[in-house]
Amino acid sequence: MRIAIIGMGRMGRAFAGRALDKGHAVSVWNRTPGRADELREQGATIMDSPDDVSDECEAVFLFLADDKSTLELAVPDGQPRKQWSPTRVVNTGTVAPEVITALSQAYGDSFVNAQIVGAPQAVRSGEARFILGGPAAGRAALAPVWRVFAGAFDAGDRPETAAVIKLLNNQMLLTQLAAVAETVRAGRAAGIDDATLTTMLRESPMLAPGLRNRIDVMFDPEHAGWFTSIQSAKDLTLALGLVPDGVALPVTEAARDAYRRFIGDGWLTQDPAALVEYGRRAH
Repeated sequence: MRIAIIGMGRMGRAFAGRALDKGHAVSVWNRTPGRADELREQGATIMDSPDDVSDECEAVFLFLADDKSTLELAVPDGQPRKQWSPTRVVNTGTVAPEVITALSQAYGDSFVNAQIVGAPQAVRSGEARFILGGPAAGRAALAPVWRVFAGAFDAGDRPETAAVIKLLNNQMLLTQLAAVAETVRAGRAAGIDDATLTTMLRESPMLAPGLRNRIDVMFDPEHAGWFTSIQSAKDLTLALGLVPDGVALPVTEAARDAYRRFIGDGWLTQDPAALVEYGRRAH
């Protein structure tokens, strides 16, 4: 397929690299120049503007960070981009369901919501899965893209359903990660060394695969990762916004507040597994 990718963060670059490996024709654009230089060497076309999609483009994939950037890029001044109207428009970012509704209203049956379950490494290797929501014809038309990954969960015709399911997945991951970080802190306070704690977590039947992926990052002093505390607080805030006033989610609220406190202590770019350092200021 001929596809365009808007947004060259870690996920966007990983997706573009995988698509190029599998023979798709890829054009890319990023607000900050230079992020896609290695993709140019791999065969990607660098667009000067998000409006530079070719007439032959079959889908525009959005890899944008949050609600604001998604709306600004995809529906500037509240209007769809005319250059995108002949093609499919596919959102992959974790945003509020209301943002998905706005995109669906702007692009109609051409819009598909494709939420990613997996880290950039899983996207690059083809092991990531997608949660798909939108018109059946749109989901089916993009099958050549889904086939180069680990498959898709079909959330049905409503694009918003895929957004909710992704937020629920992130809610589970981030609240549990906050609890595991406290387990490590409790173990350290009780005199257990990190090697023993690492072994315990690796062998514990209580730990889900998504949490096992964070063990090394948790004990790495740099806590280098691809997801941040800022994104964690954002996603938990969106998850809390799914329920009406009066429906209490105290565990999710506590986890959200912990990430916010952590951000205030200067932990901005580290992986959320760095929550093991809660109560300490970042260097």
